[in-house]
Amino acid sequence: MQKVFLEDELAAVVDSYAKFTSRYMHPPKLHGISKKGRFLYEKAYVISDSNSLGRFMLPAFVSIKRKKKLPTVRAFSVADGFALYDDFDYTEYEPESLENLFELPKSKKTAFMLCIDCEKVDSHEEWLKTIRRVAEFSSKGRKNMCIISLMLPEHPAIPDAEITSLSEREFSFFMEKRVKNHTKAQKFFLDVEALCRTLVNEGIENINISRVDNLFGPGCNDMREFDIEAFVKDAFEKGEVTVDSQDYAHNFTCTYLRDAFNFAVQALYCGRQGHVYNFISHVVSKALIKTTIHECFKKELALKINCDKVENETSSCLNTLKLFQSGWKAGKIVPLQAALYHTVLNITNGEHDNNKNIAVYAGKLTRIKDLELMMLKDIDELCKKHGINYFLCGGTMLGAVRYGHSIPWDDDLDIGMLRKDFDKFREVSMKEQKGIYNYSSHWCKSGAHYIVDKVRLNGTYFSTKYSSIHEYQDGLFIDVLVYDQTSNIRWIGKLHSRILHTLSKMIEVRWYERPRRGKNFRKEMLILPFLRIFPTDFYHKIYEWLLVRYKNKKNAKYVIDSTGKLQKKGPFSIYGLEEIQRVDFDGGFKAPIPMDYTNYLTFDYGPNYLPEPVLSKRAAPHNFARIDLGGYIFDTEEGKNYRDVDVRGELFEKDC
Repeated sequence: MQKVFLEDELAAVVDSYAKFTSRYMHPPKLHGISKKGRFLYEKAYVISDSNSLGRFMLPAFVSIKRKKKLPTVRAFSVADGFALYDDFDYTEYEPESLENLFELPKSKKTAFMLCIDCEKVDSHEEWLKTIRRVAEFSSKGRKNMCIISLMLPEHPAIPDAEITSLSEREFSFFMEKRVKNHTKAQKFFLDVEALCRTLVNEGIENINISRVDNLFGPGCNDMREFDIEAFVKDAFEKGEVTVDSQDYAHNFTCTYLRDAFNFAVQALYCGRQGHVYNFISHVVSKALIKTTIHECFKKELALKINCDKVENETSSCLNTLKLFQSGWKAGKIVPLQAALYHTVLNITNGEHDNNKNIAVYAGKLTRIKDLELMMLKDIDELCKKHGINYFLCGGTMLGAVRYGHSIPWDDDLDIGMLRKDFDKFREVSMKEQKGIYNYSSHWCKSGAHYIVDKVRLNGTYFSTKYSSIHEYQDGLFIDVLVYDQTSNIRWIGKLHSRILHTLSKMIEVRWYERPRRGKNFRKEMLILPFLRIFPTDFYHKIYEWLLVRYKNKKNAKYVIDSTGKLQKKGPFSIYGLEEIQRVDFDGGFKAPIPMDYTNYLTFDYGPNYLPEPVLSKRAAPHNFARIDLGGYIFDTEEGKNYRDVDVRGELFEKDC
């Protein structure tokens, strides 16, 4: 697997594991979900041969351990052992001999993850012996669990054309009784399930089987129904995807590599002992795979359709209804288009097109950046005129340091100031800002109740889902962040920051005027009637009064972020923010950043802030509901003279 895709997949499973275990240990309040008996596994033992799932499962668990989400990870080889990824550091995690496992003292809270590909097992007897020994060993400790991720052998279509999928016991009956002349792989599959039933009936009940069908993904080509690697190489060589009637005639289930790992974790924590679960990501046909790949690579591949009517459709699909009993949600599955896109890029050694992550802008991101740069230059001119020091901050500063320009997928600009400069900037901006801008702050009665001030471009809309429910001038903006002094005593500074964070959330709820769907829905529903006792401005006054409590403090060592973004982290050192330097930014503009920016960026993004994030993280940070640049959509002078916005609606606007 290419390093860029491996890093992306591993980052995704780490995030999924962290979110899942957090929800598992802290279920929603007032939902009647008992927390009794819940615990997190402390050890993960990956037991596998050279199959694709075991190959991915080991670095996935190692990555989770490195993020301090799992104390112990070890790997044990069966038969010919692991085929490890070249681009992953396995220091201290090289697979060991299986005999080393059975020499360990009995342990508790241990996950035994067995990965088996029925089609690729050479020594059936060795694997059956291994399953029994591991199950018996795990049963000696408390709260241990064996998850057998079983990659199914090739199996024929369901004989009844009206039945489109088979559930767990139905599939077992089909394979045992209706399939004649079993292949070696099919016989092994039946032997594994028979052995597991025997073990459970002997009293070793901590076993689950998760069936995986047609596994695929970057670096993985175990889709038996369709050789995706051969198809992709042939299609790119010819520059054409050909679809015929037979491609529509058979439906089958397939599983994306990352999904298979995530479900193994789901089965570990939420699966019932002694159960078998079918798990698949998608129901597809060859035609669906081919046309989806063409949709991803329309510039590289032509599409040729040679189809008549499809008379008879067949299916060899698994039914996954049972897995929803374990709390699995369909939204966790990687969409087919994204899964195939990464798979094909890995096969072709292609370069990821990040525009797919920011498609919400409908091709307007470059224009948005141009307009924001125009706004930044005008702000810079105003600040120079009045001797106001400011600096790029947040992701804007990071872009200047990392790239020498804004982050390619970022959609806004942030500037920051210390309190003395901010007070002066707020005053002169309200009076002297160019007519094409408006200063958006609750203090100037703009209708906005953000805790951060913004300079907005008139005649445009740039609304998030949160802000779009209100009628006010919600245009393209630059955030103006203020960094306020706090106590030199760390715990007092943290308390100061935490109180402000709580107040900022109260202002959000009061302004939104309704509880928002999510984990805090019930909490907001309870508190909102009490917040309505006072107007929103009342909370702003308290917030700002607390914010500037240390305004006149001499020799202050720490500041806090007034926006709420970093308030949960507490105060950070003022060192480096008082002097600025000019560096290259977009369009040849020399933008100011702190003379010593390391302290700020380390606090905000961690010490490893310079490398680019993984592919899936290169996405715009805002959840926009409306983007409308009006007359500014094109780079012409007419835009500045286009009719004024009327927040009641476009038909209320007056022609110039």
